[in-house]
Amino acid sequence: MRAQRSAPTTHRPLSVARRRVLLGAALPWLLPLTACGPRRPLVLAGHPWPGYEPMFLARSLGYLPKDLSLLEAPTVQASIDAVKNGSADGAMLTLDEILLLRDEGVPLQIVLVFDVSKGADVLLARPTLKRLTDLKGRRIGAEGSALGSLMLAMVLEKAGLRLEDVRVQRIVYDEHESAWATGGLDALVTYEPVATRLKKTGARQLLSTREMPDTIFDVLAVRTGALETHGHILRASLDGHFKALSYLRQNPWDAAYQTAQHLGVSAEEMIASLRGLELPDLIGNQRYLSAQDGDLRRVTSKLSAIMLQAGIIRQPVDTRLLYSGAYLPATAT
Repeated sequence: MRAQRSAPTTHRPLSVARRRVLLGAALPWLLPLTACGPRRPLVLAGHPWPGYEPMFLARSLGYLPKDLSLLEAPTVQASIDAVKNGSADGAMLTLDEILLLRDEGVPLQIVLVFDVSKGADVLLARPTLKRLTDLKGRRIGAEGSALGSLMLAMVLEKAGLRLEDVRVQRIVYDEHESAWATGGLDALVTYEPVATRLKKTGARQLLSTREMPDTIFDVLAVRTGALETHGHILRASLDGHFKALSYLRQNPWDAAYQTAQHLGVSAEEMIASLRGLELPDLIGNQRYLSAQDGDLRRVTSKLSAIMLQAGIIRQPVDTRLLYSGAYLPATAT
């Protein structure tokens, strides 16, 4: 993670408008939550994206508690709006988006790592461009989002170039294929499954998150107030997530058919997209969220520096109370 794309295909992409601005924000599901007593459910917003699917799979398999409500947002901006205006207690977003929300004063705490990009986010170029240094003076397409700016900043850093050395064209994800087809771009920052389709047309991959490990994370972040009132529901929900993740690994094609239907794509596209993602299990999450020396803390320091330099956030990230492994299951079930 949606909206329609400009270029026609049999299936819409898994992550269409994953970071796209929501039109018509006054939707019924964006109404703020009201204080309706202790039995109010915990509400988590999530837009279509393959890394989030184990949580939605858990719902279809009956692994989630009845007091959890999954709000199916159409876009990432809808998820962000929902958590900002109070219609959701938490949201499934990328780490950089959480850091940006925290920078804006939204009190969120990360409680789960859904996935780590291991090649799903890429820089594609025309076949005549063979090295990153060839990007100088070229027109590069990228989303005008925190993630698009972050990927572009990392690409330029790897290339030894500055922003003024290239011409940047901001393009929403659902227009990436049509923009590439018109021939006006020399390179494009994009992600799966569009990346695979464009490579089939001859686009050359110059860089991916496989060469930039531990940078782009999809996480679940929850408002600190909701953690105090609904912590027990969250613990049961995370247990259900890991059960569904185990089911996906033991029954990949059955899980793919179920999640593909939810995403509106083919099972084959679902399987292909997951190849570019690492889906951390319970042990992996414990390592990332460790209070003593969690891997995510080291990653955040690096990410914070990149986002500061790119002007995405205004001040360094304070990692105190940013993560918590307290809501993870004690053992895998």
